[in-house]
Order: sequence, then structure tokens, then C-alpha cells
Amino acid sequence: MAQDYETGRRKYPRVKTEAVFSVTRLDTSDGVAHVVDLSLGGIRFQCVGLEFEVGEMLRVSLNLSGIEMNAIGQLVRITQLDAFTQELALAFVEVDARALKLLEEYLEDAEEF
Repeated sequence: MAQDYETGRRKYPRVKTEAVFSVTRLDTSDGVAHVVDLSLGGIRFQCVGLEFEVGEMLRVSLNLSGIEMNAIGQLVRITQLDAFTQELALAFVEVDARALKLLEEYLEDAEEF
């Protein structure tokens, strides 16, 4: 998720979202995470018991209004919340046109914070 640090404005508005989704490394099986917020540029989420590193590429599958959206992104930030829980920020690098359109429609209906 890009942010203009000089003006304090984000490139993509974020919306709070209550959802559980799957997140995986590109070459492994699914893990489950909880979405904190979502934008056209990426997703911030929390996970328990999964270990990731900044710079890793991850695949996410997220159900938006009953339709599954898939994307690939790069981890740009990890915050350790407690001994088991991490909060991660993933910048999307590959989203197909259908998924991007679905995401745009979902975000238009959601309340920006």
C-alpha cells in the first residue's frame, strides 16, 4: 500500500473489513488470516501461528460479497502483536481484471476510514 508521506495521504483509501481469508506462500498450502482493512493497493491482516518475512510473495483468496477474489502481493510490513499473533501489510502486485473490478465495487459500497 503506497502512502504519500509528505502529505500524509494514502494512494488508495482503505476500508475496515470483517472477513477471514486464506493466505499462502506461492508454493505451500493455505493458512487462515483475518482482514483488518483493505484497499485497491493491498490488504492489512492478522494471523496466528504463521511465520512470514518482509519481502515474501503471498497469494490471498478472499470472499467479497459471495465471489472469490484472488491476488498475489508482497509483504511490506510485519508487526508482532503478541507471542503468537502478527499483523501484516501486503501490497498487491498481481490482481486480474475481474478481481480488480470486484474489489473496486466492494470498496465503493464500504465505508472509508
